[in-house]
Amino acid sequence: MNVIVQAWRRVPTVSAKFLLILVPVLVATTLVSASLFFYGRQQQLRGALHGRIAAMAEVNASALAPLLWAFDATGVRNVVQAIAVNREVLCVEVSDDLADSRYVWPPPGCPAGSALAVERRPIRTQAQPIGSIALHYSNATVWEQIRQEALNTLWLIALMLACTVLAALGAQRWTIGRPLRRLVAAIEEAERTHAPRPVSWASADELGRVIRAYNAMLARLDAEEAALRRSEERLSLAITATRSSVWDYHLRTGDYWWSREFPALLGYSPDELPMTTATWESLLHPDDAERVIRGSRRRVRDTATSYTAVYRMRRRDGRWAWIEDRSTALRGAGGTALRLTGTMSDATERVQAELDLARERNVLQITLDNTDQGIMMVDRDLRVVMSNRRAAELLNIWPEFLAGNPSFADVVELQRGAGAFDEVGDDPDLHLAGLAEDGTGLEGNAPGRLDQPFAFKRRRPDGTIVELRTNPLPEGGFVRTVTDVTVEARSAESIFEAMQALEVAYADLKETQASLVQAEKMASLALLVAGVAHEINTPVGIAFGCASHLTAKTQDLAAAFESGTMKKSDLTAYVAAAGEASRLIQQNLTRAAELIQSFKRVAVDQTSEERRRFDLLSYLEEIITSLGPTLRKSPHRIALACSPGVTLDSYPGAFSQVVTNLIMNALTHAFPDHAFPDGTRGHIVIDVNELPDDELAIRFADDGVGIPEENLPKVFEPFFTTRRGTGGSGLGLHIVFNLVTQSLGGRIGVDSRAGDGTTFTLRIPKTAPTITGEAATPDAAAPDPANPDCADPDCADPDSAGQAPAITEGTAA
Repeated sequence: MNVIVQAWRRVPTVSAKFLLILVPVLVATTLVSASLFFYGRQQQLRGALHGRIAAMAEVNASALAPLLWAFDATGVRNVVQAIAVNREVLCVEVSDDLADSRYVWPPPGCPAGSALAVERRPIRTQAQPIGSIALHYSNATVWEQIRQEALNTLWLIALMLACTVLAALGAQRWTIGRPLRRLVAAIEEAERTHAPRPVSWASADELGRVIRAYNAMLARLDAEEAALRRSEERLSLAITATRSSVWDYHLRTGDYWWSREFPALLGYSPDELPMTTATWESLLHPDDAERVIRGSRRRVRDTATSYTAVYRMRRRDGRWAWIEDRSTALRGAGGTALRLTGTMSDATERVQAELDLARERNVLQITLDNTDQGIMMVDRDLRVVMSNRRAAELLNIWPEFLAGNPSFADVVELQRGAGAFDEVGDDPDLHLAGLAEDGTGLEGNAPGRLDQPFAFKRRRPDGTIVELRTNPLPEGGFVRTVTDVTVEARSAESIFEAMQALEVAYADLKETQASLVQAEKMASLALLVAGVAHEINTPVGIAFGCASHLTAKTQDLAAAFESGTMKKSDLTAYVAAAGEASRLIQQNLTRAAELIQSFKRVAVDQTSEERRRFDLLSYLEEIITSLGPTLRKSPHRIALACSPGVTLDSYPGAFSQVVTNLIMNALTHAFPDHAFPDGTRGHIVIDVNELPDDELAIRFADDGVGIPEENLPKVFEPFFTTRRGTGGSGLGLHIVFNLVTQSLGGRIGVDSRAGDGTTFTLRIPKTAPTITGEAATPDAAAPDPANPDCADPDCADPDSAGQAPAITEGTAA
């Protein structure tokens, strides 16, 4: 193989190499193509010959069938002679099974075991075999035809190959040879004159691109040479500016060289220091000399390529300068260092800063070790880089273990072995340790990066509770503080238990309050029932008396009619009495129906939280009417001042409860029996005024005994009462306060002085706010209680517009 490669390289021209490749390829390709073609042609001719012989055998088998059946030997021989005329057939055999004879041409018979092909067909008459015919033929004619065609084709192929080679050689010389000659000439001229110039050739093919690339390379080399000169200038300036120098040391020859900046680093002039190894060693600090020289000699034997060393050298003024020496080793084939090249720079300020930083770190560590709070810093790779003794103590691990900069996963594993996570299985530290084990870390783009600080508490097996606060660092990792919060945590647990007990007590209080509110509602309903019984009694009694009177009159008239003594005057008197009785019955039953409708509406409102639109004046009158029996038992009176047509879209049940509680509170507390021994009347005034912003001001004023000043701040508190021993629950005004501020969406205040009466002032909106959980919007078109046939508040009595507020006084019947 090497011989072939060497011979190929010795070919003098590209054209010769081109021909050495092209001609064999063309010849081989042509021969393969011709072989495939003639093989296919030979198969085609053989198939055609076989088809002809097969057809001849079929036709002659049909022709011989009647001859064999008729035992016509002469006819059979004639057919055999006719078949033998074909030059492809070399032998014919016909067997007659009926006569047990054979007919063969040529007479000697077909050669046995010859290489001739045979086509055999049975001879049948009426589907019964009576003999057979066999035609023996040869493929010699096929091969003769193939040979003639191959000779003609070879001459044509030879002519085509010659023309192709000549055309390809001419194309190669025109497209490749000329530009290559120009390129070679330009390169040889550049080698002679050392002044390369571009090649003048323009073409879009590969050689054109090569020549353009060569010209571009020449331009780039010129630019790079200029840039290199500028870079050398900049490097010289940078070395001078950074107080650095370049040096080079040949290990075999012992030649030492350094740039002129090295003596300047130590305060010497360029000619004061000889460029020798002894000079460099003499400037080393005695404490660093052995270490530095030994390290320099070791570079010859090891396999590293770059080195860094920091040591002290003596300046001209006797002081010591810290030098940072960076070098690179050039090694031979066996790995032995042949040459060392590097830079030396003045690192005095940096080393001094590092020494100062180390001292400050030492002071910081001492300070941290004396703090009562544990502190630990973890880098982005989840490795502990700083901690104090208090952190090791609170985490229940050895200080020496943390001082060895272990991974965070090792710290967690050590704590796990001590049982730190037995009580809490999902401790955040287990997640952070998992990030360390799978190699994710807390890098800037890692999913495990801490974005926000977090804190949690952990109970140690000995009962100590520590709080761990973790704050992420900008470059990754985190700082953790560990604080003993056992005392605070136990105090918090005590407070939590107290709060739980308070919540239970508050829930019991709410349940009791709800029960009392329900009891108050039932008491109001009882008052309503009493009012219904009393108010309906009078019209029903009158109607019953009139009906009894009319019944007696009817019986008298019927008796007179039956006895025949009835007079015209009796009938006239009966008609007059019946008309008057019917009028009184209708009038009083209508009054009873109106009272029942009014009481029914108030009762429904007091036992439900339905929201609807209602007329304020009519509804207040209904409430006062429902309290009639209670009011009639006392000498005190209620006056109502409210303009007609004032409507509210609110909760009438809550409003009824407020009015009832305020009236009953006044009757119970404002007018005690001992304050009115002679039956003097007390007065309660309900005054309604419309305010801007669609609000109402409702004043409940009485001229009773008033409220002592020290009790005023407590009147709305639950269970505050001055009549604890006489049945007072202390929830009446508390219920009023809740209903006004929550259900009605308003405010309530009280103003009183001892002996000068009490005034409760309500400010409520005409449209109450929607209570959370309300099923549907209130019906704005609810019937007006004062006019059941009117569904629109605007259809109130037009005569009531502009009238003064109606004054209604509740008295005993």
